[in-house]
Amino acid sequence: MSNTVANLDEYALPAFVTFASLVQQARFAKRVGLARMKYKVPVPETTGDPAFIRTFRAQQNSVEFYPIAVSSLWLSSLFFHPVPSAIAGAIYIYGRQKYFDGYAQDSEKRLPGFKLSVNALLALLAMSGAGVTTALLRRYADTDLAAMATDLINKVVSKQ
Repeated sequence: MSNTVANLDEYALPAFVTFASLVQQARFAKRVGLARMKYKVPVPETTGDPAFIRTFRAQQNSVEFYPIAVSSLWLSSLFFHPVPSAIAGAIYIYGRQKYFDGYAQDSEKRLPGFKLSVNALLALLAMSGAGVTTALLRRYADTDLAAMATDLINKVVSKQ
């Protein structure tokens, strides 16, 4: 039992990032609710004052990206490494916050946060792909890419 707990502890950082992202999603939803009241947009309407529409779109876009972000965070944490995955996940959350706040002010102000969050997401996807591919090759093709890379690095370093 303690072995399982110790293994779970290795993933405390991505778990914390996941928790932070859940809180962020809840806050985004709350801001849409507050905007509904402020601009008098009844449920289920999605049109009205431009400020409401921007806030609503920022939240909806964040919801659309959320499954990709959380899935890639956990795939990269499990198959690549939890620390760089959690760092990329935290950058994604920061970028999403900048995106949401910027979009709520003006649609052009969304772009810096959007670009940052997409770049963090691409890093998560790359780590996920590398980690899963390495695991598949190790398991089904008896090929260890990590060992091959280490051997190559050692050869290059020893020649210097």
